[in-house]
Amino acid sequence: MIDDAYDDQIRNLESLGWDELVSIKRRLSGHIKELTNSLIDVVERDQFRSINDSIHKEKNILNGLLQRSKQIRTEIQNNNSQLFSVSEKISQSKNFLGMMEYRLPAEKEDRLLQILQSNQELLDLKRYRNEREKNEILTLVKDASMKLEAIKAIRIIRDQLSGLGSESETISKSLKLLEEELQTVQMKIAESNNSIDSLFDSKRRLSADREKYLNKYNETAAGLEKVNARLNLMSEMREKQRQEYGHGLPSDALFKVKETAKKKLESGSKLSFDELKLLYSEKGQ
Repeated sequence: MIDDAYDDQIRNLESLGWDELVSIKRRLSGHIKELTNSLIDVVERDQFRSINDSIHKEKNILNGLLQRSKQIRTEIQNNNSQLFSVSEKISQSKNFLGMMEYRLPAEKEDRLLQILQSNQELLDLKRYRNEREKNEILTLVKDASMKLEAIKAIRIIRDQLSGLGSESETISKSLKLLEEELQTVQMKIAESNNSIDSLFDSKRRLSADREKYLNKYNETAAGLEKVNARLNLMSEMREKQRQEYGHGLPSDALFKVKETAKKKLESGSKLSFDELKLLYSEKGQ
């Protein structure tokens, strides 16, 4: 960037000689080249398009993560509902077992089967002497059957309870995996949001840099135009000086005298004869 000293010199070009102006021109030309390269880097190398493409890709990733997060939450909700239902069934089964187990017969199942089969055989073969004996046999068959049914029911409930326990364990494991995945997805969502924010910050900085370079380019170009205009004017005056006075005077001596005379005339100060002569000879030309 042009420093304050050069800014002051550009604002006070009339006080500078030829060599100083040429030095400033070189400095300004070099700065314009630097600014041009910076603008090319920002604009022509498509940094904006690259950032916009990155933002678009990151937003697609974020949308996918948000969609997956929504799906996981739905799956967690469904699994929780299933787990609640299974837990209710487990509770009911345990309550049923609690009522039934104290009613279990003292006899073993194989003994009850033996009693049932032997007494049923007596009935089938009608090996009883009278109706009373028949009823006693029927009572034994019925009692054995009821006890066997109770044992069977308890076995079924226990099997169901075991299956419900396995189902509950499977659902709990699934829930744990879903919750872990949700936590991972949420972390990725946060990272994606941070990446998008960072990309937008880069885009804003790039816009600010482009605006800064353009403003500085215009400012530098305007300064260079003033310097060139001043050099052109001094070149014309040098040519007139050589035509009128030859090469005896220093390069900018006569030019600076005329500049001083002009300022005196504009401010109403008194001019010397030589100064008046120089001014009027310039106007006559």
